[in-house]
Amino acid sequence: MNKKLLCAALLGGLSLAGAANAQEFDDRWYITGSTGFNLQDTDRDTNNAPFVTLGLGKFINPYWSVDGELNYQNPNRESNQDLNFSQYGISFDARRHFIAEGRNWNPYLLMGLGYQREEIEHDNFPNPNSPYEEDVGGVSAKLGAGLQGDVGRVKIRTELAYRVNNAIDDSESALRLDDPPPERNDGPDYFGDVLASVGIVSRWVRSPWPRSHRPRLRRAARTWTTTATASTTATTSARIRRLARPSVRTAARCRCRST
Repeated sequence: MNKKLLCAALLGGLSLAGAANAQEFDDRWYITGSTGFNLQDTDRDTNNAPFVTLGLGKFINPYWSVDGELNYQNPNRESNQDLNFSQYGISFDARRHFIAEGRNWNPYLLMGLGYQREEIEHDNFPNPNSPYEEDVGGVSAKLGAGLQGDVGRVKIRTELAYRVNNAIDDSESALRLDDPPPERNDGPDYFGDVLASVGIVSRWVRSPWPRSHRPRLRRAARTWTTTATASTTATTSARIRRLARPSVRTAARCRCRST
């Protein structure tokens, strides 16, 4: 009976500890930064350009992370290098990480939604108001894949993504997507850019909320295992002492008779 109790206590403790370990992950807030190259949609009349990002995120479970990220790029106009074209925006991204124990580099899939803004200069010669600036913006969506590696204090991300943002109707940008006059048939209503980047993930921001699930499971597993083991050990020890008392008395009687 005592052996059965001891085995049950050990199995129960191991199962709770396993459940706690299965839920363990680093849920601290982290800061991200990356740089890369933006392959611009050829219909934009812009050259390909480098870009930078800055973001904030965290893991919400062992396999999913969420990030908010700002981006900026400043490509040159293809038709006129003197005209300015600035593009910036924000995106909210979810990543599904495929993590395997003992592997430093793990792949992930990326999906996100956001907003992209463009400040575009257009040649308006001979109008004295030349060049003039057009500010347009629209919803963007992003899909991609990447690798995240652990190199110590920071993690490294390499990523390839495709970002689509819609072109606002009647804007100069949207008109460039339409057929030439006189038809002016409506063309595609979006631009698509390819983003290739390398970045870092630094976990130094502490979570402002208590991490309830992980410590509670660990404490419960330790407390339950310690209590159950101590109780079973005490019961077993008492049982052994009770069983040993008759043997001690019998040995004492034998010594008395022999004398």
